[in-house]
Amino acid sequence: MGKALWLLVIAVFVVSLDLRPPITSIGPLVLTIQRSLHMNAAEVSLLTSIPVFCMGVFAPLTGGVGARMGMNRAVFACVGLVGLATLVRFFAHASWLLLASAFAAGVGIAICGPLLSGFIKHHFGRRAPAVIGLYSVGIGLGALASAALSIPLARGLGSWQASLGMWTVLAVFGLIGWWPVLRAAPGDDEREASGLNAGGQLESASPSPWRTGRAWLLLAAFGLQSGIYYSTTTWLAPRAEEAGYSASGAGVVLTVFALIQMFASLLVPMAMSRTRNRAPWLVASASLTLVGLVVCALPLPAWSSWLADALLGVGLGGLFPILLILPLDETKSGDDASRWTAMMQGGGYIISGFVPILAGAIKDATGNFAGSFWLLVALAAGLVLCSLFLHKRPTHKEV
Repeated sequence: MGKALWLLVIAVFVVSLDLRPPITSIGPLVLTIQRSLHMNAAEVSLLTSIPVFCMGVFAPLTGGVGARMGMNRAVFACVGLVGLATLVRFFAHASWLLLASAFAAGVGIAICGPLLSGFIKHHFGRRAPAVIGLYSVGIGLGALASAALSIPLARGLGSWQASLGMWTVLAVFGLIGWWPVLRAAPGDDEREASGLNAGGQLESASPSPWRTGRAWLLLAAFGLQSGIYYSTTTWLAPRAEEAGYSASGAGVVLTVFALIQMFASLLVPMAMSRTRNRAPWLVASASLTLVGLVVCALPLPAWSSWLADALLGVGLGGLFPILLILPLDETKSGDDASRWTAMMQGGGYIISGFVPILAGAIKDATGNFAGSFWLLVALAAGLVLCSLFLHKRPTHKEV
């Protein structure tokens, strides 16, 4: 891999670090935020659900934004929007302002994600699965850092608002990391926006994903996976507190989950690249997720939180990169990959946005987390079933 490609890899990785902390930094502080702003469980769940809904509603705008601004400039603008949203959290002494920041972050993440998938497809060809793995690691590392440091930052800085706002630093790094991409290849940016290849010719388009049954299957699988993931990051730490851990101990439980997930998101794509069939990896990851959620739902001793960490970390850590790779397998160009990913993430995130709200409502109604996790168990069973229908990946020649 040449120096220019390594520059692009680094840029993708640095930007990916910024795509989850606005959401995952909430989990360890959720009970503190509830008490401070007098929010019930369903209301505080909106801090997770609003960005997820935005990631669904606004993902279909990816093509128009990319065409108008150019892929590279659009990514830069999205990172800036996420940074502004986290900056606002320094001043979030009212629930409406915190919810508004969740909305802005969700819009930025919604458009940035599919653009990065198209960018990876366009620039890396056969190396795309490995870069997707690194991209997933960056997302996992950002989630890990926010889960591990949210409570220590709140204590050290004297407020949970400052803890949430400090993740603006990652957006600054993302803007710095992406800046060389804007300066190095402006011509490529224009070609990507117009669907032209390096020779200035129009790239052939694959069929519209909206008319393809497999794309709808991917949308359903992504929606189930995302709903489970965001509910888990919101309620895993509070569930550990309910089982007997302190707030700091529950934060460690969430941190370990994020750490295992990060490593799985790198290792699973690397191992999977040796086979042409993605389905066994998808089924195995979904099955591990199902078993991990059953552990959370049952009234088991406190140590079971660590078993759930391992199962959910490997399962959800494998699911995310696999589902990001599948649209790249289906398409021939970066533009097509962005369209497939935008459909998958758009519809999937709309579906998944309801899950944390429903899980929170069940917690409010029952007074404990068992019912919420049994809901997630049912969704995971549907995900296992869905994954069984995802067949051998198609083969496209890279040009």
